[in-house]
Amino acid sequence: MKRLFSTIILACLAIGLKAQDADSLRAMILQCFNESRFVEVIDYSKQALQLYEQADDKYNVAGCYNTIAGAYMRMGQYDEAIRNYTLCTEIMDEIGGEMASVNKRYVINNIASIYFDMEEYDQSEEMYWKCIEMLGDVGTETTANLDLATYYQNLSGVRLMQLGLMAADDPQHDKTQAEAIGFAEQALALSQQYGDNQEKLINRHITLSRAYQAAGRLDEAHAQLDTALVIAQHEKELYFETAIIMLHGQYAHDRGDDMASEQLFLQALDIAKENQYNQFYLECMQGAYLATKASHPERAIGYLEECNKMRDSIYNEDQQALIRDYQVRYQMSEKEHALEMQEEKTRQSRRLLFLSLLVAALLLILVIVLARNAIQRKKQNETLTRLNNTKDQLLTVVSHDIKTPLLSHEKILDILCKHINDMPLDDLEDYLISLKSSTQDLRVKTVNVIGWVKGMMGDNESQAEPFNLCELAETVMHSQAFAIEQKQLKVINVIPKDWMGNDDPQIIEMVLQNILSNAVKYSFANGEIRLEAEDGGERYLIKVIDHGKGIENPDKLLKMTTASTEGTFGESGTGIGLFVSQQMMERNGGTIAIESEEGKGTMVTLSVKK
Repeated sequence: MKRLFSTIILACLAIGLKAQDADSLRAMILQCFNESRFVEVIDYSKQALQLYEQADDKYNVAGCYNTIAGAYMRMGQYDEAIRNYTLCTEIMDEIGGEMASVNKRYVINNIASIYFDMEEYDQSEEMYWKCIEMLGDVGTETTANLDLATYYQNLSGVRLMQLGLMAADDPQHDKTQAEAIGFAEQALALSQQYGDNQEKLINRHITLSRAYQAAGRLDEAHAQLDTALVIAQHEKELYFETAIIMLHGQYAHDRGDDMASEQLFLQALDIAKENQYNQFYLECMQGAYLATKASHPERAIGYLEECNKMRDSIYNEDQQALIRDYQVRYQMSEKEHALEMQEEKTRQSRRLLFLSLLVAALLLILVIVLARNAIQRKKQNETLTRLNNTKDQLLTVVSHDIKTPLLSHEKILDILCKHINDMPLDDLEDYLISLKSSTQDLRVKTVNVIGWVKGMMGDNESQAEPFNLCELAETVMHSQAFAIEQKQLKVINVIPKDWMGNDDPQIIEMVLQNILSNAVKYSFANGEIRLEAEDGGERYLIKVIDHGKGIENPDKLLKMTTASTEGTFGESGTGIGLFVSQQMMERNGGTIAIESEEGKGTMVTLSVKK
């Protein structure tokens, strides 16, 4: 079992420390492991673990945990070994995949071996069954079947240990005995079928021999043991040869053949002494003592004295090992204490850094809040200033541009009231036409003023809905029909009839009304105005083009209210129509652009959502 464990640990180390900075650590870990300097193995493996965690190399992180667990196991610190093996399996679960699953199974087998050594056989059995469950349906795959053979042999070993703790009349005795034999037979059959290595075959025969011996099937037990001995001698496996001869000696003593038992133990003793198998040497002396105790007391005393000498020697070695173990534990404790102190200093530094950052963040938030308050106060002052200017502009507009048409209405109505009965029909018609024109002009100015005020106060929320661009343009042209007819203008609408907008139609109509009104106002008699449309991607571009007198500083009209210039027939205005239109379009996500040249005409473009 220990040889198998060492092989597994070294295989885990062979995964390799791939990081360039960890090459030296790998060499030191291997050297320390071979020299049984397990404290240093753990120390260097933890250093490698940090490197791999920083590189997010999960596979080698798992390998480090496995190596650390193996070192703890060799030191007898089983709890730490199990903890690190468990961490290894958790990393394997994160990695996923077939290779990770296989490695996890091998790690669980190691955990089961620890529970076996701790004589916690139920826990050990649970782990072995879990390994078999992870194997699943092995089919005819060689490696999987050989792994299954190992798990069956381990389960047979568990059953034999449980059997040794049972009384002969225990209800579970016969079942446990049968399972010990069954598992061992299955293990041997799989190993033979799939060509297992000779060392494992020896182990399979020995386990099956012990199971037969426990069941009283002595001839079969001897036959299995003889087969194992032939293989061990052929392969020159002296360690196994010694163990097998000792087991033969035990069998001879169990059947009462003390002379054969003594000779077998002495034969095993010679091999153990020559190869310094101290534990086997002690067990051989004990076996020879028991074999001669009844029949040859004088020889038994000699074996017992030699056994006690060897036990004292081993005891002294164990004591030295125990002292070394205490020293190792002390060194580890010192290192762990130093590490804890360093971690505490690191935590304090982090707390201080956190508090510093928190204070800096609070100061930054305070500065931001104060800056925002200052910006808000500035915006409020700007808003108050703009509202005051708006108020002054509104008073100017109302007092002049709206007051003037009202006075004109009053004057015309006064004349009509006084002279309606004796006024010629031609004069009456002229007065009514003038009144109508003045009323239309007043309506446009009033709508502009209301729209402007709403725009300034932020009350006009747009309501988008589909509408036909060509039909909307026709509606606007119809509202300007009187002024168009007076100047004998030709207004041409070439907007495609199937183009649909998705905007606030009232805003678009008001803006287009202002633009067409200005085009009519500044066009010469018998002139031409065109309403065109262009596909601008996400929006349609509606263009109103005239060939009138043009506008001086057109961009200025979009930025502020200005004094209105007279039209080609002396028409007056508020000077805020385009300014209001621009504000309304911006609030609606659209734009207005003006291109104009004095004496040659103007083109105004507005964008409409599709």
